[in-house]
Amino acid sequence: MTPDEQHTPPVAFLDSQEITTTECRRCGTEVSGVNGRYACGICGWANHWSEGHNELPTADQDVDADRAAGPAMEKAAGRKK
Repeated sequence: MTPDEQHTPPVAFLDSQEITTTECRRCGTEVSGVNGRYACGICGWANHWSEGHNELPTADQDVDADRAAGPAMEKAAGRKK
């Protein structure tokens, strides 16, 4: 984060999060997730990211995008550090 970026207080971020529960589509285990995005710890099933209840941030809005991408992804995207 750069000095001129606005820091979102943790409480404000959590206000938009909702813990949701459903049945795993593969094995039937009850699974919980955040905003309709699930992953089953028993069989490994995960629903598609687009099935969530809200939109995900764009890459420009994701403050961790560069750290998560790593050197291989940056090279593939044509970015240099």
